[in-house]
Amino acid sequence: MKKCKSCQTEIDAKAKKCPHCQADQRNWFARHPIITGILILVLLAMVGSAIGGNKGGSSSATQANQQASASPTPASAQKITAKELADDFDANQVAAESKWKDKLVEFSATVSNITDSGISFTDVASKQFSMTQISCQIKDKSQLMPLKNGQTITVRGVVGAQTIGVIDLSQCEVVQ
Repeated sequence: MKKCKSCQTEIDAKAKKCPHCQADQRNWFARHPIITGILILVLLAMVGSAIGGNKGGSSSATQANQQASASPTPASAQKITAKELADDFDANQVAAESKWKDKLVEFSATVSNITDSGISFTDVASKQFSMTQISCQIKDKSQLMPLKNGQTITVRGVVGAQTIGVIDLSQCEVVQ
């Protein structure tokens, strides 16, 4: 015998419902089998991705070295305008990433923000209300020291993807 979870009347230990108040005596998982199954699948997926997350065997340092050695030399930078890059991404992000991703480019633009991670350029597209901006991750932080917001500078960097309107450039440097 056990007590009902709801009315506290003594009932048979194997009862799934109380004969007095009709309260379900099963635990939460037994009452919600579909949600329980989904939770189990999500948990298994998380465990599986955590265990098999680095099957490639190469460390992030090795990948960074491979990317650095694969990047083009400064002499092969394609000179473009920031407007051209932003307009391409505004028109069609998929096509723009296909055209520009992993390409070394050089352009001049007006600095809108300077942070410890790099420089941002806003208001670079020709579309009037475009939210597209360019973010340059500067390799050498000492290049950030003499810069001021509103100053026009030339930068060189490798184009990445666009995320929430921000075109990422990595391995950037200020060109003197």
